[in-house]
Amino acid sequence: MTLIGSRKLIRRYLSLFAIVVLFAGCADLAQLFPGPEEEGLPSAFVVPTPEQTYPLEMSTAARLLARGEMVVGVRYDLEPFSYITVDSQLAGLEIELARELARRWLGSPDAVRFVQVRSDTAYTYLAAGTVDVVFAGLVHTQDGEARADFSPPYFANGMALLSFPDTGIQSLADLEGKTVGTALWTESADALAASISVSVTQVAYEHTADAIEALQLRQIDVYVDRRHRLERARNTVAGSVIVGQWTWEPISMIYRQDDPFFADLVTLTFDDMAADGTRDALYGRWLPGTSPPSSVRFGSLAGGGATPALDTTPQQISTQDVIARIRDRGSVAVGYFQTRWPYSGDRADGLPTGFEVRLIEQLAELWLGSTSAVTFVPVVDENDALQRLERGEVDILIGAWVQTREGELGVDYSIPILDDGVSILSLATHPINELPQLNGQAVGVVVGSSAEAAVPGFSQGVGLSSRGYPTFEAALAGLQTGEVVALLTERWPALDVHFRQTDYVFTDRRYTYRPVALVVSEGDSDFHDLVNLSLMLLQSQGIYQEVYSLWFDDAVPELESWPGLAISLVIQR
Repeated sequence: MTLIGSRKLIRRYLSLFAIVVLFAGCADLAQLFPGPEEEGLPSAFVVPTPEQTYPLEMSTAARLLARGEMVVGVRYDLEPFSYITVDSQLAGLEIELARELARRWLGSPDAVRFVQVRSDTAYTYLAAGTVDVVFAGLVHTQDGEARADFSPPYFANGMALLSFPDTGIQSLADLEGKTVGTALWTESADALAASISVSVTQVAYEHTADAIEALQLRQIDVYVDRRHRLERARNTVAGSVIVGQWTWEPISMIYRQDDPFFADLVTLTFDDMAADGTRDALYGRWLPGTSPPSSVRFGSLAGGGATPALDTTPQQISTQDVIARIRDRGSVAVGYFQTRWPYSGDRADGLPTGFEVRLIEQLAELWLGSTSAVTFVPVVDENDALQRLERGEVDILIGAWVQTREGELGVDYSIPILDDGVSILSLATHPINELPQLNGQAVGVVVGSSAEAAVPGFSQGVGLSSRGYPTFEAALAGLQTGEVVALLTERWPALDVHFRQTDYVFTDRRYTYRPVALVVSEGDSDFHDLVNLSLMLLQSQGIYQEVYSLWFDDAVPELESWPGLAISLVIQR
């Protein structure tokens, strides 16, 4: 039992606390009684044995190589993620994920040592170097970004419903007239009350086990709780299913900040595990029937950039400070393309314009108090842009930068700001709105493009006949002369044509996903966090939606968003 879960236990602990304080003075209750955070589980918390320490500036990968193993912080009470079995063994999804990382990075799944942490001690252990990474059911929060870096999410937690198929319950709307069970020590009752408008009968139980038993005996129709607890509960209630999740909290591994090599290693290894089926196999074992979280940062990065080898790591973490550079300059230096309209470009009078230009101006307003606190620097091509970023001449790159595996090895990307996936461009006199309309007809693609790579998948059941062109301009000419009836193309080269001329129809639907993001240099977690959290704030204020709607006529995308309190978004001069 925990302090939260039992009033009797609270009274007993408080009595003992009073005695201890008489002899030890004031102390932190969590330190005196470091019990588990889940209700009804015995504590196995052991203070780690002191071991060889490494300089704080030593990179994480260098520590792994020097030690020959990875030290992983885990919880012992979080079934089916990480827990102690009846035969005193560690098991769960997080345990196997950690072993898989050790296998890929150090050559053996046994090259890992587990240290018990709690959610309230995990960040402290990480900062002190006691552990290299933490798998502990930690939610990727905005305030957490100030203390650690996060892997791609490996689980989507959130409020959901545990019920039986024959109840007909699939969502909150189906709870009308139903009997709903909650546990007193959880936040479930409040979350439910804030989210439903239907009439229900609520029954609150002292313990989670009581609520689960009531569901099993059909005394209640549904049990409401966070999904990670429901995953464990459904294993004990035969025939039960989890449905109707209505909040979303990304669960991620954490590691130290300002360690760009290790960040690349983590991101691309997680991507590898999704691509080769490892992630899905682990889900099938530990979370059968549950789908892995959908994330561009876990399994959908385009390109063929190789995952770096551990022994190529630099010895030290980064000391870069872009925020100080911006503060000293008094403006944000932004590299932009002059001809990638409508993302970035020059107007007839030579002034920068475009969706990303206006978005950057809004970031400058947040950080420095003025939309004019931006210095726009034209770049010749991508190589020129990346060199300027590396030299510190610019702080951010804009202009339809697509997040790729190769790119991850050299820069950091913001959360995606839009989807530049493949759509259909056709003549207004012969509009093509869906792939089936192309059946048996020739469609144009640019050689080497993501559209060309996607054609084999499109052809299944459609019978596409594709014709390759060396450039988009050549493909457009082929469309105009009737060589092809439509183009399959990434959006940004076609949007200029579509918006400037009335002779074309361009579909809103994307048939592939190509995330466009802002680009910053690697190794400065504080600035990377500042960019991401500012974009989230712009979305919460409706500013992002307003800027997007000025430049595009399709549905406004929903940006990735993390729960929690935001860190300061002001760069003091």
